Amino acid sequence: MVVKKDFDPQCITYSQMNLIFNARIYYRRLTTWTRAFLISRYFGIGTAEELFDLLYRESLDIGNMLQIVFGRVYSEQYSQLLSEFAIALRELISAQLEGNTEAMNQSVDRLYRNVQERAVFLEAINPYWSEASYKALFDTYIQYVIEAANALITGDYSKDIEIYDRLTAHTNRMGDVFAEGLYNYITSGASTVNLQPEGGEQCITYEQMNTIYGIRMFWFELVTWVRNYMLSRYMGLGNTEEVYARLQRVPVEYVNAVKQIFVDLDTEAYLKLFYTYIDLLDAFITAQIEGDIDKINQVTQCLYQNADERAAFVAALNPFWEEEEWRNRLHNNLRSTIDESTTFLMGDYSRNIDIFSRLLDQAENTSNYFAQGLFNYINFNPQTPL
Repeated sequence: MVVKKDFDPQCITYSQMNLIFNARIYYRRLTTWTRAFLISRYFGIGTAEELFDLLYRESLDIGNMLQIVFGRVYSEQYSQLLSEFAIALRELISAQLEGNTEAMNQSVDRLYRNVQERAVFLEAINPYWSEASYKALFDTYIQYVIEAANALITGDYSKDIEIYDRLTAHTNRMGDVFAEGLYNYITSGASTVNLQPEGGEQCITYEQMNTIYGIRMFWFELVTWVRNYMLSRYMGLGNTEEVYARLQRVPVEYVNAVKQIFVDLDTEAYLKLFYTYIDLLDAFITAQIEGDIDKINQVTQCLYQNADERAAFVAALNPFWEEEEWRNRLHNNLRSTIDESTTFLMGDYSRNIDIFSRLLDQAENTSNYFAQGLFNYINFNPQTPL
């Protein structure tokens, strides 16, 4: 009989939180590179080979995670199954572009067979993972990916935005199932007593953890929607006004979440800093398109000033954050964002993809720093109203 020792929703430790977050982020990054691959195939932004290679390697990351717990053989077997997902998706898009309905149907069937094989495999190596639940999760994921592909190729960009949001929410559930099953497997030989935090070990509630995660994902969302806005401006991909409106939603959701922890937060002032940042980026892109060097230099200076103001603002919220650290992180993000815009302008898509990959890595690193600071703040301020 399989006895589960699930996460205690009233006491998630820092290590448990990181396990959950890392699993969620894997699926989030996989979704990001899947969309980038679709865009490369449909709109010629970047070479399909480069984007497929990134998607292929990203899909294997969770197989590498399995090696630590289940060993190399199982890890390699699952990585092989994951590689088949990426290959089947590539063949589906090729068939779609060729108008080959029979090949499309074969590729879709292959994707769903792969889902079944992966679900069976995961339950076979870990009784705390259910074939049925994983099949349902993977089936839904494939369904969303196919819907996203159809939305892009038909130019239904409103639907594309909607599906993206549904996909990212779904990846959270996928990450949770993976993390909890792995946790149960690792602790299956431990007594219940030993699983509880000892002494003064810090922990937070599951609800608090989700709030931290939502805040943490801000950095991914900002990078993603800034890029989508650049795609709309430079490449005509999507409705520029809709994408701009979606980009403006990103700081609103973030600031509202931060307000749950820092109740005295001046939301209007903080939002104004982000709206200024977005407006400056818009002005920078316009100046680049128009070749207005003086305007580019002027806006660039304002962007760095805005970054300094945002660093000072966020550091003042939490004694576990340093203003200089935030300034360095925001400056690095800004430099990469400017480079991303410039490579779009120049049509240097190979370098553009490298920069986007760097931006995602920076977002993950910054979100780690942010989450650790929030975790410490909540533990040292038990009255935090969450």
